[in-house]
Amino acid sequence: MVGKLSFDEQLIALKSKVFDTFSGVAIEGAQHALAATENPLRLNFFSTAMRILFEHMMDTLAPADQVMQSPWFVLERDDRKSSRRQRIAFAIQGGLADAFVKEKLAVDIAPLRKRLLCAVGDLSKHVHARENTIVRDRAEQDAAASDAIGALKNFLEAFHDCRSAILEPIQEELDDAAVNALISETIQVVDELASHHSLEEVYVDHTWVKTIAANSIIYGAKGSISVTLQWGSNSDVRNGDALELGKSFPFQCDIEVPLDDPWDLSLADTTYGVDTNDWRYAMKPDDWDGDR
Repeated sequence: MVGKLSFDEQLIALKSKVFDTFSGVAIEGAQHALAATENPLRLNFFSTAMRILFEHMMDTLAPADQVMQSPWFVLERDDRKSSRRQRIAFAIQGGLADAFVKEKLAVDIAPLRKRLLCAVGDLSKHVHARENTIVRDRAEQDAAASDAIGALKNFLEAFHDCRSAILEPIQEELDDAAVNALISETIQVVDELASHHSLEEVYVDHTWVKTIAANSIIYGAKGSISVTLQWGSNSDVRNGDALELGKSFPFQCDIEVPLDDPWDLSLADTTYGVDTNDWRYAMKPDDWDGDR
């Protein structure tokens, strides 16, 4: 048990904080391992699942080449690779400086990083267990599992807290940046659907921090655009000989800003995509084979 919650409840809560399907699969494996209370290798199988989860998160959130490109990176290992301590930091804050994260975002990763390093070290010992290192006592198994779950929970909370703190001051500005990107130029994929089109409205549904990389931060924005599609000329419209149709399409924007000032959107490089596939499929000829 962890506090008043069962391991099952704690792992379900942990699963709600992860960022992809495979992480959830690893947590399910840990759940099954802990449920097998009569298995003398219960802790070892649990540790294997949690170690897989940790390594997957590091590979996904802290690629070695990105870590080593960070402004704060210094070699700590003789093999000229990033250390586990550095990878944990990068997974949470990317290339952002420690002082910025602690003072501006109010996220202190030092204590949680220390706890996670200890927990991962213990997991490794149980993964590579030998006859004389197997932990058979149920209370000791539970205590070790509690430490691992708590350390990974703290890590994921810091991951989300860092992104929330970055996003909050400029959330409305990100909405405006997404809208401006869409209204400032012709949307080619929509323009191809009819003789003419006019953009009526841009609705931003959600903004988030997509990636904190070594030297930039990428914000994401998604929503929908409302357009009027027009077949025929403007004079045809006036004469009642043209067709006009209102239609909505989903869009997504990437807004990349240098880490020197992650809140200065005047430095942003914005790209977007509008998805018209549903319309294209609905309008396809009956004999369309998907290759044309």
